[in-house]
This record gives sequence, C-alpha cells and structure tokens, in this order.
Amino acid sequence: MARFRSSFRDFLKPQHVDPEEAVQIHLDVRARRSIGIHWGTFALAHEYYLEPPVKLREAAERSGLKEDDFFVLNHGESRLLNSEDEDVFEGSD
Repeated sequence: MARFRSSFRDFLKPQHVDPEEAVQIHLDVRARRSIGIHWGTFALAHEYYLEPPVKLREAAERSGLKEDDFFVLNHGESRLLNSEDEDVFEGSD
C-alpha cells in the first residue's frame, strides 16, 4: 500500500495498490472490513514511510467508510475481529 517509484510500480502492481486503489477495491468487492497491509517496511516509494495509513484514512473518509470498515494495524499490533452480530458462515454450505 504505497505510491511506488515508476520502476517498481509495474513490477509490483499485481500484489500492491496505493491507498486510493485499496479503498476502491474494498468498495468494489463490497467488503465488510479490510485491513491495509504491506506498508512502512521498505523505502521503495516516494512518500514518507508513515504516510500510507494517513492517505488510506483520508481516502476511506472521502468514500464514506467508518474507521472500523477499513483500517491499518500498527507494527506488532493485533486486533480481534468479533463476529457475534454477524453470521460469518452465511451463504456457505
């Protein structure tokens, strides 16, 4: 999740998207929740390494998503996703 330098962009495109593309994918597939990953590990992009989560939040807000709809975990952070109110097996056999 970053704005890669042009030399990396074509090479990494099948596995990586920028924050705005990530939000559009979330909307396209009608995801209930999404987690932004693959950011801040290597200096391969033009922006400051902590910028992608900020840009993701901005893009998500512009699209009307709530903070829990699409989020980023900090390095080493974990989060329990509770399914008490949802049937996680809905539609499966």
